[in-house]
Amino acid sequence: MRKVLLEGPILTKSGYGEHARLVFKALSQSGNVEIFVNPLKWGATSWAHPNKDIFKAIKKFANYNNVHAQAKQQAPYDMHIHVGIPNEFTKKAPFSICVTAGIETDRVSSNWLIKTHQGIDKLIVPSEHAKDGFVSTNYEVINETNNTKTILNCNCPVDVVPYPVKSPAGPGLDIDFSTDFNFLSVALMGHRKNIEMTLEGFVEQFRDNPNVGLVLKTAVAKSSHMDRLITKKKIEDHIENLGEKKCKIYLLHGNLTEAELHSLYVHPKIKAYVTTTHGEGYGLPLFEAAYSGLPIIATDWSGHLDFLSGPKNGKNKKMFARVDYDLKPVQKEALWKDLIMEDSRWAFPKMLSYKAQLEKVYKNLGMYKKWSKVLKEKLEKDFSEEVVLAKMSEALTLKQEEETNNEIDDMFASLAGG
Repeated sequence: MRKVLLEGPILTKSGYGEHARLVFKALSQSGNVEIFVNPLKWGATSWAHPNKDIFKAIKKFANYNNVHAQAKQQAPYDMHIHVGIPNEFTKKAPFSICVTAGIETDRVSSNWLIKTHQGIDKLIVPSEHAKDGFVSTNYEVINETNNTKTILNCNCPVDVVPYPVKSPAGPGLDIDFSTDFNFLSVALMGHRKNIEMTLEGFVEQFRDNPNVGLVLKTAVAKSSHMDRLITKKKIEDHIENLGEKKCKIYLLHGNLTEAELHSLYVHPKIKAYVTTTHGEGYGLPLFEAAYSGLPIIATDWSGHLDFLSGPKNGKNKKMFARVDYDLKPVQKEALWKDLIMEDSRWAFPKMLSYKAQLEKVYKNLGMYKKWSKVLKEKLEKDFSEEVVLAKMSEALTLKQEEETNNEIDDMFASLAGG
């Protein structure tokens, strides 16, 4: 029986937490591994996941308390699975897999690529966009010993395993809206989600229409009371700067359970989901809205394109209201070390296109509801938990690749212990 160490934010309410739990479930169903779980934090997200069943599952199927004691032994694990960003990876077993998702631009950090020469034997990502970020990125590197140039690129296979469709159980939100036609947007505060444009375009398009609303569900960090007040003040100040309006904007802030969030997606007065995101590694709220049957308005670029296409006239067609964009360098204020690089690009949605799509969905909702129904049926079939777990299980059962002996490996071999 193989010993497998799983490290990741398995107990947090985050995208990486979802991936860690998916990996854990695939491992626990295999029946031929001994699982050791080391829960990690993810940024400022809450430590404890609200679903207590995950604690029970870890106690039942995995070793939890003795992970660090095991790590002190010589070569205790046969496989190490790290769920998180590659630059935080440290090799702890003969075969190592990194499960990562944070590729929202068109290239990845050189430090991420270096890790594929320092022990990552395989990468698992949630979308073709994320995969392309790894396989298409390269950097010119100077070998200081002989002053020769070589190309640093990804040195391991990359598999795509998406998130699965869920059926959340539990009480939903008891909430009503005074407007009968409402758009929904779910996003954390920050530059990437481009909330300001989402608000501005909505108000400009429906300024004089008292029958239309925008429901904005947002949060920052740990969704504390102080955070709620600060976020609410920022958004209210921004809305006030947009001038007089008859349309409505509803602000929901803080953590919601999966069932509460799902109740928004299926609320009879919420008619469509909207985002003007700059880029997504996957786009979990978008995915949840799509498999809940909501028509989608979204930027026509990045990870969410994987699940927003469906069968039409014998071909696979994009089945959402597509917002045109320009691919341009990321703005300086959005740069983030080893995640969003200075030389990377992402999508800048065009305001005129965004407003046009809002109007089209508002006036032709019936057509977009037909699209969303087809898309929902496809996602329930192709992204079911059974299908996705099978893909994850297959991705986790690779044999170790033969060792490579190229110039890049030699150059970074001295850094392997760092």
